[in-house]
Order: sequence, then structure tokens, then C-alpha cells
Amino acid sequence: MCPSVWVVVLAMMVMMSGEGESLMPPVSTGLEQLVRAASATCDALPLELLYSWSSIPELEFYEYSEEGKRIYKLSKAHVLLRRRLPTELVVYIPGWWNTPTDESSQALVKALLQKHYLILVLDTRASFCRGYVGSASRVHGVAQKVFKFLKNIQAEGYPLSSVHMIGFSLGAHVAGVTGKLVQSRLSGKVGRITALDPARPCFTRSTEYRLDKHDAKFVQVIHTSAGVLGLESPLGHVDVYVNGLLVSQPECRERAVSLECDHAQSWKLFSSSVTDSRSLLARKCKNWLELNSGQCSGNETILGYTCNPKIRGMFLYRSQEVRTQMWVFNPFDIKTWFSR
Repeated sequence: MCPSVWVVVLAMMVMMSGEGESLMPPVSTGLEQLVRAASATCDALPLELLYSWSSIPELEFYEYSEEGKRIYKLSKAHVLLRRRLPTELVVYIPGWWNTPTDESSQALVKALLQKHYLILVLDTRASFCRGYVGSASRVHGVAQKVFKFLKNIQAEGYPLSSVHMIGFSLGAHVAGVTGKLVQSRLSGKVGRITALDPARPCFTRSTEYRLDKHDAKFVQVIHTSAGVLGLESPLGHVDVYVNGLLVSQPECRERAVSLECDHAQSWKLFSSSVTDSRSLLARKCKNWLELNSGQCSGNETILGYTCNPKIRGMFLYRSQEVRTQMWVFNPFDIKTWFSR
């Protein structure tokens, strides 16, 4: 099929995915159907077309520090940050329908400011607050913008090995593609990528268009909806699987729709690990079979924010569920006569 016809097909499919109602938030009650529809739409399109959307508007950074919040254009950030760049530069890239001021961004910023004096949060709303397929098709374009920022600060003398990109959902793939661009065009690597439940729909095929362990010197992935909203395959040097594969997280099981809640556990767990290094203690899995069975037999390892970059492998983290014991009066047990 000729390229011009594919453009028409893409436009139609993007509209079917909700692109035509880009100002409306996603409807939670139909999330499972949306996930299936998005996956089917993406599978029907050639990869080079799906990820070729290059018309990305000007993006902004939200800078958070002890002094407060500043907002400025991404294209000018290298100038405004001149002589203020920290020893380790942390850049958070939100996902689909996330914002620089929502719960996920605020939780991460609050935790990270206890370790860093400056945190940058990318405002992805212009690209990701729209139909899912249309948002996924813009991942590469957003990554191009972030790459230009990294290229500019490198030109100012900043080492890219000191950059730590944290990406949630679609943002995780932006971080990955940015890392690829750095390697291919600057002959180096960013220091670290932390991927929080990298999005699955539209990203199950080629690693060229998504996160991969080769995208940074150290890539850590936290999977909380593995096989559903998040990719299940190991993508990083370290892959943390929260309670296993294809599971609803304990914190989400009483919800009518748990998918969004499962997805969100990734940034909640990582935020906790910033302030409490032992909050993400996981057991190493010898192989995929052990992980799939939920019976990983390796040593317990501290992961998350303080994870040693020399660690490698797959790990299973078990949530510490709060189990309330029911009190039962037993007339034959004298202790229960005086309890409560």
C-alpha cells in the first residue's frame, strides 16, 4: 500500500482510538476494551508508520527545587540551567494523561527532593493527553525533543553519564528512545533509566521503538501490571516483578476497575524506595519458570532508588499485605474472657 494511503489509514485508526476527542480524559469503565482496541490497532500498522509522527509542539520543563517551582521551554532549558546543573540530573517523564502536577509527579518529586536539590519534570500533555494510539505514535517525537536538550547540556560540558531519566508508562519508552538517540548520535550513554511499568499496548514488537536494556548504562524496570497495561518481558539489567505476572495488586483488588491502580503501583513503590531503601526488597529468580510460578528462590536484594547498578537479573517483590485477625470469643479459653 502506498504511503499516502497509509497516512489516511493511520488517521482513521487514530480517530477510532479517541484522537478525535483529545480534550476528553479516558473512560475508566471501558479501559480493558480500550487496551485491546489499541493493541489491535497498533498491530495492524507498519512500525515505521506508527512511530513516524514528527509534529510535536514545544514542550516545557517544570523545575522543582527547595525554592519552589519554575516553568520554562524545553528548548531554552540548557541556557537557564547553565551553572546550576546538579551532580546527578534527574528527569521525570510522565505517561499517558499524566501531568507535571498530578499525584504521580508530586509523589516522585516530594521523595526525590530529599536526595536532590533540583528535579525536572517534562510536561507531556500536548502529546500524551489524547487518544492512546495517537499518544503512542508521538513517543519518538517527544524523545527527539529530550535528546536535543541532552545534546545541548553535553555541549555545555555536562556528562550524560550523570543523567537519570525516570519514565512512567509511555514516558518509559520516551526515556528508552532518547537513550538510543544519545548512543547513535553522540556516541555515549546516559547513566541511568528507571522505567515504571513501561506501556504494553503498541510496544510489543521491535525494540527499536521502545525501552531496552542497552539504552543506558543501567536500566531498572518495575513491572506492576505485567502482561496487561505493562510489558511482561524483561527489558532491563534489573526487572522487578511486583507480585508476579498477570496479577491484580493487593491494593487494587477491591476496585471495580483495577488496571489503572495496578499501573500506578510502580511509581508509588519507587517513590517509597527513595525515602526507605528497604521498602523494595525482592527475591532473585533463577529463571522465567521460577518467576512464573511465583516461587523465586534467590537472595533478597534491595532494589528501587538505591539499587546497586552492578546487579543483574529478574526479581520478585511480594507486597506486605496487612492481615487483620478476627477476634473470636471462646468460652473454653480463659484468655478470651479478659480480652478486648
